[in-house]
Amino acid sequence: MNYSARDYTMCHLVRRSKLKGKHRFHIDILARSVEPVDLVTREIAAGVEAYCDGFGRFVTAGGAALDMVAEARLELTIRHGRVTGLKDKQLYAFVDAEMTIVDDRGKRHTGNHSEQYVCDPLR
Repeated sequence: MNYSARDYTMCHLVRRSKLKGKHRFHIDILARSVEPVDLVTREIAAGVEAYCDGFGRFVTAGGAALDMVAEARLELTIRHGRVTGLKDKQLYAFVDAEMTIVDDRGKRHTGNHSEQYVCDPLR
């Protein structure tokens, strides 16, 4: 879920989140579904599809079999920061990600990551 239509997928999501006033984005990776759907643009959908397509490779590269995964959910929280620049109005945001995988035994595995993004303005 990295790069689509000449920008990072997360910057597409940051702009859309700012526009819609919604700050959480959920992806059910195995079901290939997202919530809320009104945050999804063509660029975001392409990034989500690429991430879902590559998920099995991530699992097997870690030494597990994909059929050991009962659930896989990614929750993104966008924390908007300031807008800077007289002309370019760059958007600053932190994206907090929480990945939850439930294995075939019902055991929950969770990982967290936060990253700052500086994105071009709303288009």
